[in-house]
Amino acid sequence: MNKDFDKSEIMEINWEQQKAISSPLRSRLIALLYEQPMTPKQTADLMGKNPGTIYYHIQQLVKHDILEVESVRTEKGIVEKFYRAKAISFKNPEQTSPPGYVDGRTANIYLSKKLVAQLSEDLENLFYKYGHLSYKEKDTEEQLSYSVEFLIKEFSGEEKE
Repeated sequence: MNKDFDKSEIMEINWEQQKAISSPLRSRLIALLYEQPMTPKQTADLMGKNPGTIYYHIQQLVKHDILEVESVRTEKGIVEKFYRAKAISFKNPEQTSPPGYVDGRTANIYLSKKLVAQLSEDLENLFYKYGHLSYKEKDTEEQLSYSVEFLIKEFSGEEKE
């Protein structure tokens, strides 16, 4: 894992790009290729997927300008292209937010039932943590009232493999 995550680096995308990155498989590809450039074969091996499937999804992400070729290596007449993700966080400036909206994130990811339970517990603990921090700073900082929500639901989009 070569690249340090700079989560503040957000790539602006359009509706077509947003659609292209909206599957858990492509989200995982983007995350892996953000950390370290790899060939489609290396990526497929790491993910335990068919190389043809991964190649197709990588080409779709290249077509939509989410991934790029970082380097090309030729060994014994075989050309290997190493792909990398341009960003790990994305924002569509054309997407409007509802009134009162302050901030939010969406991620389409693969999780086991065990990880879903752990994520839910971790988020609940964050709510408690910030509730406690809020109480500690109540006399020193101006505070506004916020509703903080989280939602974990099964992905309902089409997942092509």
